Amino acid sequence: MTSHSTTFLLLVVLALLGCSHHSTIDPSPDAGSPFDGGVDDGGVGADAGPPDVVEGRFPDRSIVRFVRAAPERWWIEERLAPQPRVVGEFDLGPRAIVRAVGETRVTIWAPPESERLVDACARVDGTWSAVGIDAERRVFVAHGDVGGLVRRATLDDPSLRDEPLAWLNGPRDALRVSPLSEASPKIVCDGADTVVSLMSEDFAVLVYRLSEGAPRRTLVAPATGVTPYLPIGGSYDDFDAMVAPYVTHLALAPSGRVFVAWLADRTRVLRYNAAFGTQLDLVRAELYPRQGTYDSFVAGVDRDGTRAFASVIGVPDVEDELFGLVAGPERVAVIGRHRRELGRDNVELHAMVSELDHEGRRAAVTSIDLEDSALAQTAAYDGDSLYVGGTEGWRQNPSGRSVFTPGSPFLVRLHGPGRRVVERIEGVPATSGHAELRAMLFDEGRWLIGGHENGPLTHTADADPSRVRSDAWWARILD
Repeated sequence: MTSHSTTFLLLVVLALLGCSHHSTIDPSPDAGSPFDGGVDDGGVGADAGPPDVVEGRFPDRSIVRFVRAAPERWWIEERLAPQPRVVGEFDLGPRAIVRAVGETRVTIWAPPESERLVDACARVDGTWSAVGIDAERRVFVAHGDVGGLVRRATLDDPSLRDEPLAWLNGPRDALRVSPLSEASPKIVCDGADTVVSLMSEDFAVLVYRLSEGAPRRTLVAPATGVTPYLPIGGSYDDFDAMVAPYVTHLALAPSGRVFVAWLADRTRVLRYNAAFGTQLDLVRAELYPRQGTYDSFVAGVDRDGTRAFASVIGVPDVEDELFGLVAGPERVAVIGRHRRELGRDNVELHAMVSELDHEGRRAAVTSIDLEDSALAQTAAYDGDSLYVGGTEGWRQNPSGRSVFTPGSPFLVRLHGPGRRVVERIEGVPATSGHAELRAMLFDEGRWLIGGHENGPLTHTADADPSRVRSDAWWARILD
């Protein structure tokens, strides 16, 4: 079946906001708090500036993603949020795009409290684009520069009503995400273009390319009914594990082809095959008819909106959960974790990396056995090596999702034939409490890693939601 790429109309709900064209010092109680040891050399228009530093910390935040490393650091930071308990609460904590200036961190842009920033990307000219969700779980796209917000628009797609594969029970009144998929929108900057992926309210996977010409939509996967597995109780969702099956991940190759990844289970694979006439299957070494397993879908979408390929990749026979996607010059990698064996036993989980080439052919699958349970949360290619970071050393109850011992950050290098060589990288700062390595960026010769420490576990804040908090850390490595 051919690609369901369609031109759509992007309706601007909020007009250009040129009057918002400014940055502000973070208005939180720690506004303008210094980095421990100073900052990088290279603020906007700065001369030599202070000497370089190798690590820093600041309170009450978590670093989610680095957006830019040079000439100055830009990142997305988050205040962690408890699990939603009433309508109107978000699983995502409040996020902002932030940069380092002098000895302070400066907020480039943060949406209103009733909305959530999800993801952002930056261009070499200093402009940025971001994607988020509003109070009605409509998706918005924002654009700006170092001075702040320039314009913002709600992503609307009236022609999606005519796409039967996008709906479960007939068209809805607008494009939205569901409470489960509110973290699904992702964004990459491809020159002047912006590309957004998301999982809709009906769990269809969509990719939108926004440019000065006619925007384009690609239906990557059809709407699919899903039954969520949500534990009872708990105050915090460590690693965003409960919503991971309803999130898309997006990466860009130099050719302009984007790759989008999402969870593959039996229902979704059957639905995909029925919709597109394919014969995809879960990754099995043996056949276990009565046992379920999870793998990862990866699809390639070209600049003209064509679905170039769709593949299913993963560790044979056992359940995989994906938590990230990264593209290199020749390969694209899904990262996450997998169970050791069939069934619900997850006493120990291994970090996982599944790689394909840019045409969707499987290249390598690596299982990384680290201390206790481990999860790969971020990755970056550098030459023939793939660097993978995340969290190890925590433990959780075998049949549920409750994390009950703290984890600590790890960083490894995968290289050699078949990615069989796994080498630990030194230089990760010492951390306190539950700590994660959530973000990594290799940009203009600079390596940045970051995340949070002193973070909550699943039941830390059952009696006091204010205990859902963390402190951010970052480091420069491999100089």
